Amino acid sequence: MNNNSNQPGEFDAVLGGEAPPPVSGVVLGGIEGVKSRLKSSVIEVKFAALSEALNYGDIGLDLVINTLTNSSEQVQRFAAKLLKKRGGNKGKQALLDSEPYLAFSMMTDWLVKEFNSEVDIINPEITAYSLNLQLDWPPLYAKVRSIVKSGSAPSFRAEIQRLDREQTTKKFQAFLHNPHIHDIQALHCHYPSHCFIDIFIEAKNQLSNLKALFWGDPQDDPYKDTSRDKLTRNMSLVLEAYPNLEILHIRGDAKGDYYDPLGSCLSFTLAEHHYLKTLIIETNFLPESTGNEIVNLNLPNLEYLELWTGNGGFDAVSLIPKISEQFPKLKYLGIRSCEGADEIAKALVSSTLIERLKILDLSMGEMTNKGVEYLLNCPAVNQLHTLNLSMNYISNTEVLDQLVCHVIAQPQDGEYGDRYSALHE
Repeated sequence: MNNNSNQPGEFDAVLGGEAPPPVSGVVLGGIEGVKSRLKSSVIEVKFAALSEALNYGDIGLDLVINTLTNSSEQVQRFAAKLLKKRGGNKGKQALLDSEPYLAFSMMTDWLVKEFNSEVDIINPEITAYSLNLQLDWPPLYAKVRSIVKSGSAPSFRAEIQRLDREQTTKKFQAFLHNPHIHDIQALHCHYPSHCFIDIFIEAKNQLSNLKALFWGDPQDDPYKDTSRDKLTRNMSLVLEAYPNLEILHIRGDAKGDYYDPLGSCLSFTLAEHHYLKTLIIETNFLPESTGNEIVNLNLPNLEYLELWTGNGGFDAVSLIPKISEQFPKLKYLGIRSCEGADEIAKALVSSTLIERLKILDLSMGEMTNKGVEYLLNCPAVNQLHTLNLSMNYISNTEVLDQLVCHVIAQPQDGEYGDRYSALHE
């Protein structure tokens, strides 16, 4: 540790560029120092400068607001994170006016870094650590076959489950043993096994500062079928264990595993959660039972709801009013990859929900010109900031030009040679 108070700190700006500073280098302070550090090519330095800017009243606040339009996406998202937390009404309004997507709490508010048990956890306020819990299946299967054949295990499946839990626990315990584990704010859990939810809940006291959680398949590819990665068990157990969670993003197959001894699919049974702001569920098939459980959750501060429904069989007429009733602060609604997108549009135009949304995303589904007609005949659609109808069956997108809100209508059929294939098809 450097005990010389005359030496520059890790994020201090030093006259003379970004080369290692001389001992006699001059460290810039105040708002001018903040401005200088914002020109750095080191993103962590920019983040630190933005954090400090808010200590300088309106001048600093305006400086952070300006980065929403003239910086990289990562810097914009970090600035948005600061404005949401410390920018007051002015900061929140600036987000809604410049780019509403940035006004919502998302996993992208943190830089993602693969966890390395040999490296210390640093800057957890800006870093989301990624844990890959996927097992090395080919050699594991070979090992299990050998064990079962020798008679040392009751069955192939029982031994697979035992080794799965053993190896997953070992990987996770290496993470929990870090001395700064309590500081973690955001975590990516990739390929969590069926046994992991119990292990994760047991760690709630060590991860008491957790605010954001991604759970499931790490591949962010809208053309990928997520059916290989099962999302079973009651995720309300996670919400109960982590009452400070603000973001829950889930990606995988919600239908459940035929071989799962519990025979369960993704479910939510929690009565209420007061801090959750963002809920995203990406799946190729969202069971109707799961959807009904989600829209019956008591989430008074939910602002962003994104459901990839597939052909889960939702009754749009009952779904939309319930969303409007249960989530009074909702500003973003995404019902994506939806087989019944026309009926969703019909239900929305008959609901007061559309009058308070900033963004409506009905992309990647099976909307036709009929669904567009429902939306065009609803004056409240024009108060939206953004309407996303891309990747559907709409053949006449020109009629959407009469809307005054920002409309995303491309691509549609033919953009990629054939129509986009939604996950459920």
